[in-house]
Amino acid sequence: MPTDREWRRIERDHADQQVLRRAAAWLRQDPGRAEYAGLSRDQDALALAELLDVLATALPDVDPGVRWQAVESCRQLLGEPMASPEIRRTRRRR
Repeated sequence: MPTDREWRRIERDHADQQVLRRAAAWLRQDPGRAEYAGLSRDQDALALAELLDVLATALPDVDPGVRWQAVESCRQLLGEPMASPEIRRTRRRR
C-alpha cells in the first residue's frame, strides 16, 4: 500500500503527464499551430507532439529541471496558468 507521500508523487506525475499529452494533442489537431508554438514548420509541430508523448511516458525519471521546464512550457502553450511555486519550510519558526 503506497504511503501518503507516494500517493502525492503518483498524483503529481499523472497531472504533469496529462499536461504534456494535452499539449501534444493540441499540436496534432492543427499542424498550423506550429507558428504559435514558435516553430518554423508544420512538420516540427508533429515531431514536437511525438517528443512530448515520449517525455510524458518517462516523466517520473526525467531530471526535475527539465521536467519543470517541459510542463510549464506546455501550460503556456495551452494558455493555462503556470504552477504556483511551492514554499517549503525546512524548520519551524519559533
